[in-house]
Amino acid sequence: MKMLRKLVFVCIAVLLLESAGLAMFKQSAAANEQPMQKATWLWHTKEIVSNKDQLLDFMQQNQVTDVYLQINKDISVSAYKTFIQQASANDIKVHALDGAPAWVSKKGLASQESFFAWVQDYQLQAAPEEQFSGIHLDVEPYLYKGWKKQYQQTVQSYQALLMKANQSAQQLGLPLAADIPFWFDNRFYNNQFGKGKLSDWVIAHTDSVTIMAYRDQALGSNGIIKLAQDEINYAASMNKKVSIGVETQASQEGEFITFYEEGQAAMWEQLQIVQNSYENQSSFDGFSIHYLQSWMKLKQ
Repeated sequence: MKMLRKLVFVCIAVLLLESAGLAMFKQSAAANEQPMQKATWLWHTKEIVSNKDQLLDFMQQNQVTDVYLQINKDISVSAYKTFIQQASANDIKVHALDGAPAWVSKKGLASQESFFAWVQDYQLQAAPEEQFSGIHLDVEPYLYKGWKKQYQQTVQSYQALLMKANQSAQQLGLPLAADIPFWFDNRFYNNQFGKGKLSDWVIAHTDSVTIMAYRDQALGSNGIIKLAQDEINYAASMNKKVSIGVETQASQEGEFITFYEEGQAAMWEQLQIVQNSYENQSSFDGFSIHYLQSWMKLKQ
């Protein structure tokens, strides 16, 4: 009986030690995990005045790390300062967002220069915790009329725009990011900038890109992983970063475009599959959810 009790005691002790060891391992693993980058677009800039606390609360609760804030010059500088300062206090980086298809037109350079001039003036008068952390461009040149009528000329104008933006961002000491559709890896250029895939060129001439991989499934030939793979691979070879963008607002292009119908739980289930596929790729930089107000309304 004594031997049996001793054996039982030893078994219990071993189990307790194993349990403690497993708990320590889990704690160690959790401590070493890198937080997933989670970004979003904030287009309705007036809401940093009228709805600031709700926006910040939602982003904090959902572990948002970066927000692309549309620049609206009608908003007071003090409102930007207050919003960015409070976002910074919650470890949320705010990036100055702007761009339009018409930026690739002959008159488009003036709009771009005006944007960068505004950011420069703002940065000079803002405290470090009130400053923007990056530049984020959403130009979408394929929506400009010249994309179909004068493709090569329009692409060249787009490239020239990004070259100028890169110089302006460097002068500000800020990283430059650009939104591009997943199908830019199937569009080509042949002009003064050389020749090759348009996606490769944009990745090479920015610090990071956000791939608008607007699909509601991770797997399959038309899934997020497959559509972004080429950009992920090329960015890794260039030591650049890629954020995977997904849609949450209703779309008339098809139910497979957005998570509007499926809701948040389904979205994060699919994005976890994407993350598992890309987590060992040095270029993978988390996700960008389009867009904040639509995300806030998305069903659970």
